[in-house]
Amino acid sequence: MTEAGPGAGGPVDAVRQVGPPPQVLPPRGPAARRGALEAVLGDPGDAANPLGDAGVLAAERRGDLPLGGEPSLASFGLHEDFVPEEHGGRLAGLDEAAALLRAVFRRDAALGRGYGSASLGAALYAWCFGTAGQRATTARLLLAGERIAGGATVEEGLTATGGDGKPLRLTGRTAGLVNAPRAAGLVVVPRHAGTGAGPDGESVLLLRRGDLPPGAVGQLSPYDVGVPPRIPAGELVLDDWAVPTGTVIGEVGDGQWVTRRVAQARLPLLPSMAVGCADTALRAVLTAVLTERGGVRGMRSRVTRRTVVGAFADLLAADCLSLVTLRSLHLMPERSSIWSAAARYLVLRLLQEGVGDLMTVLGTDSLRDGDGLGTFHKQVRDLAAMPPGPAGSAAALATLLPQLPTLARRSWTAQGQPAPEELFRPDGPVPPLAGARLKLAAADDGLTVLLARARDGLADEGLADWPTALSDELAALRDQCRRLPELDPAVLANPRGFALSERYALLAAAAACLGVWRTARRAGTGGFLAEPAWLLTALGRISVRLGLPVTAASADHEDVLLTEAVRRCREGRSLDLYDTALGTPARHREKG
Repeated sequence: MTEAGPGAGGPVDAVRQVGPPPQVLPPRGPAARRGALEAVLGDPGDAANPLGDAGVLAAERRGDLPLGGEPSLASFGLHEDFVPEEHGGRLAGLDEAAALLRAVFRRDAALGRGYGSASLGAALYAWCFGTAGQRATTARLLLAGERIAGGATVEEGLTATGGDGKPLRLTGRTAGLVNAPRAAGLVVVPRHAGTGAGPDGESVLLLRRGDLPPGAVGQLSPYDVGVPPRIPAGELVLDDWAVPTGTVIGEVGDGQWVTRRVAQARLPLLPSMAVGCADTALRAVLTAVLTERGGVRGMRSRVTRRTVVGAFADLLAADCLSLVTLRSLHLMPERSSIWSAAARYLVLRLLQEGVGDLMTVLGTDSLRDGDGLGTFHKQVRDLAAMPPGPAGSAAALATLLPQLPTLARRSWTAQGQPAPEELFRPDGPVPPLAGARLKLAAADDGLTVLLARARDGLADEGLADWPTALSDELAALRDQCRRLPELDPAVLANPRGFALSERYALLAAAAACLGVWRTARRAGTGGFLAEPAWLLTALGRISVRLGLPVTAASADHEDVLLTEAVRRCREGRSLDLYDTALGTPARHREKG
C-alpha cells in the first residue's frame, strides 16, 4: 500500500488548474445543459478529439483515462451538478444528473465513474440524512472540484467502538474504494464491536481527509480490489482512531436504516448512466452496417434489421424504467422502493442483452476491432463489468419479494390511482429530494395501474388491436402473489419467489414505456416518442421475455424504429429518450 492524497499532484491538481471557458457558461434548462456538455466533449467521430471514440479507445489501450477528460469536465463545472441548488449547486433532479453523466459514459464509463458517479452516490448520504453542517461540508468539497469516496457497502473489516456518550473509535481497514487516494471526503459504514459496552449494528460516518491521521489512506491496484481499471483505488486503515464529533450521519447504530434508504436513490443511478454505453455500442454497429464494412451484415439483411430494432427498443425500455425510477425518488419517495429495485435488477440486463444480440450483425467481423468496432467491444466490456452483477441482481429481487403480497392485495387493478404524468416526463421539474420520506416498502403501486387499464386506454388512442397479454399477465401475477404470506421474506426466498419478482420487474418496465408514450402523445407536440411503433415493439420484446404468446412486430413498426435509429446515427444524435445532439454546441441543436 502506498500513501496518496489530494494536493499531492496528479488528477486533482490538474482539475484545479483549469478555469471555465466562456463557451460553457451556465446554460438554462436541462436540455441546454446537456447540449453544452456535448459541446465540451466534442464530436465522438472526430479521430483528433481525445474524447472521441478513437481517442477514448486509444487511452483504454494505454491503461489511462482519456487525455484532458477530467480537466474538461471540471472546466464545464460538472461537479456542480452533484450539489443541490439550495446548497449552491445545480442538482435539481437525479434524472437530470444521471442524464449528464450518461453523456460521459457514452464516451467512457471509467471517466464517468471516476469523475462523477462515485462522488454523487457517496454525497447522497449527506443530501438525504445529513445535518446542516454535513451538507455544507459536502457541498463545499464538491463545489471545489474534490471527490468523495465510499458508502457503497458496510465495511466488514472496519470496527467501531464507543457510543452511548463515549467517542467512537475506529480500528481496521475498508475494502477497496473508488477514488479513495484522491478523495477529500470519505463515507464509511463500520460495524460496531458488539461488546455490550456500546450500540450494536452499524453507523454511517462522513470523514474529512484533513481529519484523518497521516498515511491512513493508501493506494491499491484496481485489479486487486475489483475496482474498474484506470480509476484510482485505495483503502482506509485506522488503529483505534478517535472519530471527530459531528461525523455520524443519522444516529449512532442506525447505519442499516440509513444505508438501505440511501440505496434506493443511489443504486439505480449507475444503470441509468449505463444507457450511454449501450447507446454508443448500438451506434458503432449501425455505423458499420450503413458503411458496409468488411464482413458486417448489410441493411438488406433481415437479421440486421430485426436485431438493430430489438436493441433500440430494449434501450428505450431500459431508459423508460430508469426515468420513472429516478423521478419517483422526488415525486413519490414513499412508493419508490419497488421501482428502484426493479430498475436495479432489469435496466442493465436489458442493455446487456440488446447489445449482446448485436454480435450476430457483425458476422465475420465479430471479434475484430478495426473500422470502429473496437469501440463496440469496449462498450460491451464496460457493460459486462458494471454493477450490480449477479449478487446485486439477487439482492434487488430480494428487495422486491416481500413487497409483492401487499401490493397484490392493495394494487395492480384498474381501480387503483395511477401515477401522475410528471413521473413520465423527461426534463420536467421535480421537488427537492427528501430522504426522510423514503420508505423501505411501498403501500401501493400507481405504475402498474397503467397496465391494468391498458385495454380501455389504448382503445381510446386508436390502438384497439394492442395485445392484451401484458394486462392478463399482471392479473395472473396478482392472483399468485395474493396467496403468498405477507411480511415473511424467508418463505418467499426461493426460485419461485425470485421468478415472481422478475415478472414484476418486466411488467413495471412495460408500464413505464406505456406511461412515457402516453405522456408524449397527450403533450400534442408530436415527435418519435408519441409514435406507437416504438411502444408496441418494446412491449413485444418484454412479452417475449415473459414467455407470453405474442405476434411478431409488424414490418411497419420495424421500419419506423429502423428509420429513426438510422436518422439519429447519421445526424449524430443520442439513441435514448432525450435525442441529444452529440458533440454539438447547444445553439446548433435541432431539438431541445
